[in-house]
Amino acid sequence: MTELYKNKNLLALYPADDSGFPMRFDPFKPYFGSVRTLNYADACHSGGIKNTERHILDLIDRKKIDIVICCPFASDYQLSVAFYASVREKAKLVFWFSDDASYFESYSRYYAQTADAVITTDYFLALSYKNRLEIPAFVCQELTASNKFCPVDVKKDIDVCFIGDMRKRGRREYIDFLRKSGITVEVYGQGSEKGYLPPEKISEYICRSRINLNFSQITTPDWKSADEQLLNKARQNTGRPREIAITGAFCLSEYSPSMDGMFKPGEQVDFFRDKEELLEKIRYYLANPEKREMMARAAHEYAVQNYLADTYVPRLLEELEPYLVSPRRREPLVAEIYLSRGFKTREINSLTFSMFVMLRRRNLPAALETFFLLFKHGPVVFLQGFSGGLRRAIANIRGKLAGASR
Repeated sequence: MTELYKNKNLLALYPADDSGFPMRFDPFKPYFGSVRTLNYADACHSGGIKNTERHILDLIDRKKIDIVICCPFASDYQLSVAFYASVREKAKLVFWFSDDASYFESYSRYYAQTADAVITTDYFLALSYKNRLEIPAFVCQELTASNKFCPVDVKKDIDVCFIGDMRKRGRREYIDFLRKSGITVEVYGQGSEKGYLPPEKISEYICRSRINLNFSQITTPDWKSADEQLLNKARQNTGRPREIAITGAFCLSEYSPSMDGMFKPGEQVDFFRDKEELLEKIRYYLANPEKREMMARAAHEYAVQNYLADTYVPRLLEELEPYLVSPRRREPLVAEIYLSRGFKTREINSLTFSMFVMLRRRNLPAALETFFLLFKHGPVVFLQGFSGGLRRAIANIRGKLAGASR
């Protein structure tokens, strides 16, 4: 079925040149006539929002783009929901959301209403797109493209290891509890005492570890999701268990309901729900290396069959084919766009921050154009959104000045 894409041209819109975003689309190239990429956030900050919109629409026309896939950050509102509705008039439109567990309610579902289909990493939210919004949605558990995970033949000389952002909710409490209980835990990543591991070293350290930890609590709600306080109870389906499995190592993960669809608990990985259960299972798996390594091998075999690009890309394209290759039905593409008051406020917050980025780049015409966009939802939303964006811009400037003075 993927042969049907051979005469199709793809445009991929992404928000940053780090985090592996440009490379995310390399595995798509063999299946399409052409694949073009554009960093939409940088284009907006450099050339202005309206110029970027015109450039994208012109690119669709000139290069005969058939399909547009956008992978946005939930902090990005430079390209509006209404603009994406105009994109869908010219090409099939897909959103690829990586952080739906955190931002479905506040961000993703509003942009998704303009799409022909959605790609998500969350099984339950795929059902929400389908059943609540009548938008086709597909789960794709892709690996992080910027890090090449693979088995490394090294001695296992680390009992317990965690690699990740220690600033996220609950992680430091877990690590401190384990250390007070006599467990030696090596920690790497932002907010840790040892800092980042170079990407080329991550597989090695995972393979050196007898037990690799994963945590599933999401980031504490911030300006992007502060009015969704139930997120404090939510868990997410992270990519780390797949990455650990690809290396052939063992993963012990904090439980998340959707993780049951990723691996078989007790056979390929194991889960914990609280500190006491984590400590109990660490002691068990340190004392039972045969069981631990058997599960790691099973997880590796399953991951190789399901989570590598040469497997998930053609499978994903085959699932999307009825919505991206077949002609659309005749009803209006986007009959009406619905935006909440909170969404509009966050949009102005984001645009305000972008305006200050443009000013910092000395792009005065783009900043002035963006300033007038701040009033699009009326004076009350302007005041709420502008004050939030201004605070973030000031904090960002202070942070850069502090970093420069060190």
